[in-house]
Amino acid sequence: MASKKKHQPSRPAQKQELKRPPSPAKSAPRPVVDWPAMANRYAVPGLAAFLVVGFLIRVLNLPALSLWIDEYVHVLRAKNVVEGTGPLLTDDNNGILYTLSMLPGFAVFGAKVFWARFPSVLFGLGMIYLVYRMGAHLFNRYVGLVAAFGATFSLYLVFWSRMGRNYAILGFFSLLLGYVFLRATEQKATPDAPGWWQRAGLSPKHTLLIPVVGLLSLLSHQLSFFFVFTVGVYAAIMAAQGIDRKKYTWMAGITLPFLLAVLIPPLGSVLKSILQPLLLSNIAEWAIPDWGRLGKLFSEKPLEAFNLYNNRLRYDLHWLYLPALAGLVVAFRVRPAAGAWLLASFLVPFLLLSFVFREPFLSRYLIFAYPYILIAAGVFFYALWQWVRSKTPDLSNTTAYALLALPFMLILAGARWTSIADLTLARKLEGHIVDAQVASWSFTDWKGACAFVEKNQKQGDLLMSTVPTAASYYLDRNDVLWFRQAYYDNQSKSYKFNAPNPAGGPSAASFEDLVRTVQQNPRGWLIADYYLENIFTDEKALLWVYQNMHYYPEASPDGRVMVFGWDNARPRPERQNLVVELGMDKDNMESREFHLSLPQELFSQPEIVLTARTSGIDTNREGLVLFNGQNAAWLPPNNGSGVEEQSVPIPREWIRPGPNTIQVLYEPERPRDPRKGFTLYFLSITGK
Repeated sequence: MASKKKHQPSRPAQKQELKRPPSPAKSAPRPVVDWPAMANRYAVPGLAAFLVVGFLIRVLNLPALSLWIDEYVHVLRAKNVVEGTGPLLTDDNNGILYTLSMLPGFAVFGAKVFWARFPSVLFGLGMIYLVYRMGAHLFNRYVGLVAAFGATFSLYLVFWSRMGRNYAILGFFSLLLGYVFLRATEQKATPDAPGWWQRAGLSPKHTLLIPVVGLLSLLSHQLSFFFVFTVGVYAAIMAAQGIDRKKYTWMAGITLPFLLAVLIPPLGSVLKSILQPLLLSNIAEWAIPDWGRLGKLFSEKPLEAFNLYNNRLRYDLHWLYLPALAGLVVAFRVRPAAGAWLLASFLVPFLLLSFVFREPFLSRYLIFAYPYILIAAGVFFYALWQWVRSKTPDLSNTTAYALLALPFMLILAGARWTSIADLTLARKLEGHIVDAQVASWSFTDWKGACAFVEKNQKQGDLLMSTVPTAASYYLDRNDVLWFRQAYYDNQSKSYKFNAPNPAGGPSAASFEDLVRTVQQNPRGWLIADYYLENIFTDEKALLWVYQNMHYYPEASPDGRVMVFGWDNARPRPERQNLVVELGMDKDNMESREFHLSLPQELFSQPEIVLTARTSGIDTNREGLVLFNGQNAAWLPPNNGSGVEEQSVPIPREWIRPGPNTIQVLYEPERPRDPRKGFTLYFLSITGK
């Protein structure tokens, strides 16, 4: 019989424990953006996009603006060469290389405004490319991309890339010269090397390119000689840092004699006497500083030129201004050798233009140093990225991307979009097209005024102009007389009147020549812009024009280019002693100040009246005459469409015996003005 098993009570089921994965060791920092790989991946497509956008905002509506006065320096020379009517080289042709760059376009398509400016568009694009290459070469591709992005949307660079003048080409070849120089000299000298180039630490190919590119740069603009100063300071900084000291010491020594000759007054006088027979005397006068004159300027207005260039930087860089200045210093921590070149390439020309070669001081002269301040901005943001990464190892990708994108967002936020749109969409064709920080002069529409003269002129009519190059271009005439009675004397640094021409012949270079020329020629025309009333015009000549030439307001809708004509068979204009057109556009609201000397006996009269001949005044709240900057009288409205003479009494306490000033104003806020502005032909103060 089977045995019976002893029953044992069942054990309660054991509690099953949750199995958890073993705790790993402390996790590594989260992966962050691999910026070098990203920069390498997107550098080429990014740069290509910048170039496409840069091209569009530089080329759209390129010929819309009438040519600017300085553009004719190149345009007429190139036009004459292509047409076989004149020489390539003249006294005023600084920047001959840009003139040469116009020749292919003129030869194929004619001397058109588009082809006069198109080379600047290409050199402007070249600057975007080279600033990228320079930034990448000195530091890395990210710095190059930031700098190229800034160059793409810089109003300063956009504007000068749309002008047929030798400033974009200067910026291009200056950058190229710096790049070639660095490629030539960056190799470390190896004393035991078998070849001389290796022992000297030089690249033979790039060293031989330096004089070639240097000559092209100098043919672009004479300011290229600043490169010698840059190299001298750069070599001195490198030697002081102990970087390849022997090489950079002898390099600094090579530049020293030139620097001393320019900067030490007695040596400069000797150099000037040598250069004057070889070069144009005015170039020698400009290139060798006049220390006596500089001392006087420094005592009177020490920071005048410095402020102009610095304000230009602040305006165009906008949000990048302080980061860019900081980048000049930070660059030495990132890469000392690159920092030395960056500092020398920007700061040296900036200081020379501000304190040594400060006359004339024009913001466009800074263009060849400007790309380096954009690179400095890129260096700052790269250094900021590196610093944040080192302090925050677990930086999130979102924050990393935001930091990398920061300079690009600041550039877009600070770009002068309104002015860029005005240029590319041709929204403004006259007056101040951009801020005075970029270009301080006013554009004028010569096309319309010249078309009026072309329609109404007769065979044998004489032609004179305040800008003869403009009249020559738009009327296709080479016999236009220059209406200018004064000139700037480089030696005395003052304006002087031209002496009358003793040989006779057509001329408007002095008051006497003007009167004789008009009397001897039966008919003729004077086409004038704002130069008519500036320091180059003799007041006697200006008054004589007003009194003896007929004014044609219909020739220019806004009066910026004024057309006068004479016909000795017709009587002189009736009671005309000035011509002022105001209110045609928002940049033309007030006249200059006129000086009027009043006799003592006038104040014994019972009543003093202002007499004016005007046209186009629609209400009694449109035109004002301001006396001595304090009190003003309204000009009466015109009853018809012609010129009308009317008088208004004025209180005698508003004026005084002897010198007085009078200014004519247009009040745009008050009048109903269907005829848009008015014209004043005559003004006098008499007793009654």
